[in-house]
Formats: sequence, structure tokens, C-alpha cells
Amino acid sequence: MDELSTVFPSIAPSAANARRFVAASLRRWGCSDDFIELVLLLTSELVTNAYRHAGTDTHVSVRLDGDCARIEVRDVGSGEPELRPLDTDRVDGRGLQIVDALADRWGYHSNPSGTAVWFELVRQP
Repeated sequence: MDELSTVFPSIAPSAANARRFVAASLRRWGCSDDFIELVLLLTSELVTNAYRHAGTDTHVSVRLDGDCARIEVRDVGSGEPELRPLDTDRVDGRGLQIVDALADRWGYHSNPSGTAVWFELVRQP
């Protein structure tokens, strides 16, 4: 199992910086470009949610265990993520809908020190 992590400040460019960090990690471990692109889409959704809703530094970890990539995004904000019903009249609020539709698994855990949202994707041979 390989794992890397880093912290990003609560500023808009952090989503792009997190994508670069995750992409570099997965390329280092030999993942395909198609797989990386899907991981990056979901990573961007979670980091953007952390930036918008928590307003705190965001800790991003990427782990590759065999064929399974797991990305976890932690912040020290309060509250739990909410998978809202799809509303086609809204221009936002679809991040967790996208994660739910495309990830093999996802979830979260909250405690007084913050919230972590994670997803897993399995590489196809």
C-alpha cells in the first residue's frame, strides 16, 4: 500500500492544487490517464465542498492499495455532508451526487475535530 498526504489552505486555487497533487501521486504509482481523470473529477468535488462549506485548511490523502485508490478530504469544519436530491434548477449542489454516481464506494465520518469525506475507485484491468 502506498499513501501520500498534504494540506491545502482554504482558498479557491486549492482544488486545482489538490488535483495536481493527486495526479502526480497516481502517476508515480503507474495508474492510467483515464483512471486518473476520474479520480481527479471526484477529488475536485470534495475539495471544493470543503473550501465552500468548512472554510478551513483541507487535508488531502491519496492511497493506492492494490487496484483500489482511496482519496480522503478532511477539514476541521463542523457539520456533515448532505447528499441532496438532484435539483435540475440549481447550478450547484451536485458534488456529492457526482461522487455517489461514479465512485465504487464513498462515505464520511465526523467528530468534534472535523469531517472527513472519502471515496474509493477500483482500477479496471
